[in-house]
Amino acid sequence: MNIRPRRRATPQIPIVALVDVLVIVLLFIVATTSFRRRQTHLQISVPQSKLLGQTTVSKDTRLTLSITKDKKIFVDGHEVAEDQLADALKGLKESKPDAKLEMNADQDMPLGLLVKVWDALKSAGYSINDVPARIQRAAGGKS
Repeated sequence: MNIRPRRRATPQIPIVALVDVLVIVLLFIVATTSFRRRQTHLQISVPQSKLLGQTTVSKDTRLTLSITKDKKIFVDGHEVAEDQLADALKGLKESKPDAKLEMNADQDMPLGLLVKVWDALKSAGYSINDVPARIQRAAGGKS
């Protein structure tokens, strides 16, 4: 008979295996994370078209020219008054001459405001054909 109590073996956690799992999780997170360009969160309902073809996304980064249904204009996330839009676009063209624009216009905005925006683009030196408008393709449309 043994009078001394038996010593319990201290449980050991294999740290090497935990480090391996942590490295794999970190690699997975880094590989699957996509970094997005910061955009202002505006409520814009983009017009839909059933007859237009697939839109292609260009690889170059474009600055946004957004127009809301309540007639607010944003150039690259900064609100601009309607009468100061041409000056803001000219300043943008001078500070970033290689920057391209993309228009995000709400489907309920007035047509007159769109014409004024086009006039401001022309007076700032942008070609209207070089400023694409984002149009959402409706589900069930023809290809």
